[in-house]
Amino acid sequence: MYYFDNAASTRPTQDILKTYTTVSEQFFANPSSVHSFGEKASQLLSQARQQIADILQFEQSEIFFTSSGTESNNWVLTGIVQALKERHPDKNRILISAIEHGSMTAQIERLVQQGFKVDLIPVTLQGLVDIDKFASLLDNDVLLVSTMAVNNEIGALQPLLEISLELMQYPSIAWHVDAVQTTTSELASIHNNRIDLVTLSSHKFHAVRGAGILAKRKRVASHPMIMGGGQESGQRSSTENLGAIVAMSKALRLVSEKQADTHERLANYKAQIITALKENGWRIHTPEQSSAHIICASFEGIPGEVLVHAFAEKDIFISTTSACSSRRRSAHATLRAMGVPESISESAIRMSMGVLTMQQDVDYLVSQIPHITNKF
Repeated sequence: MYYFDNAASTRPTQDILKTYTTVSEQFFANPSSVHSFGEKASQLLSQARQQIADILQFEQSEIFFTSSGTESNNWVLTGIVQALKERHPDKNRILISAIEHGSMTAQIERLVQQGFKVDLIPVTLQGLVDIDKFASLLDNDVLLVSTMAVNNEIGALQPLLEISLELMQYPSIAWHVDAVQTTTSELASIHNNRIDLVTLSSHKFHAVRGAGILAKRKRVASHPMIMGGGQESGQRSSTENLGAIVAMSKALRLVSEKQADTHERLANYKAQIITALKENGWRIHTPEQSSAHIICASFEGIPGEVLVHAFAEKDIFISTTSACSSRRRSAHATLRAMGVPESISESAIRMSMGVLTMQQDVDYLVSQIPHITNKF
């Protein structure tokens, strides 16, 4: 099997699975329990929180554990937006980039029904936030801005530094960054004190599913995401998934320690794959300013789903778009925002690599591209 769908989900490593099972077997007590067994579980939870805080350059008390990146994103546009509105009743606008994940854009209609004015931030033909247009949208009525760090469909590495410079003029605006796709090789892009909120998801960096992170600065007001037992400082009640959380913290540490090496290696692989695609008449949608692990390309006239099956026949696994929307056969939202015609975007596929991708995987993929292309 040649797996090139790491942007959808990565394979947990044996080391991480061992950590997950060990913690689940040996530290199964509730971290909220006051007996010594519960105290040991609570200590593990605190250690995991501190390790993640150090990696993300937040404080320990600013790290909140959720069940997924989707939950974290939903929290931003529910409890956090409502709390921000109460703090700033005169502010009524929310800016969301036009290429955000569905866990953000699916909430827009509800926000509008609640009385908010939501504006989509335009992107350039390269899928990058248009800084000039973004700046023109900013004013003192804006409550929150949400942008990706790395786009999940084409891999565009967003101009976070330039965005932060624009937002420096508006210190009261909360800025959320969906950083789910940064963990492979772009974690450094979110080391920015102006970023108020960061979303991460465990299964994007070789940990098990069922755990997510919302890093939230103390300066950001918030209502609870889930109410009940008071876990996560009362912000997200539910007995913590300790095994998944500890495994996630370890996995994040491991990927963070080899960011530079991973970036260099995957950038080399990416160049090889793009060259092979271009030589066989494919159109590349991934811009030069992009993460090393994602490639988006199209072969006009052939539906993306058909192309995915053609690769699968060669034991190569890719996707048509983000995994969350591929089964619904929806067009690439990002390509649509970039102005790519539907006749082309419906032929788009995504290849994505990870820490476990090796040269032999790339060699095989490159060798099969001419055969798959000639089939059509």
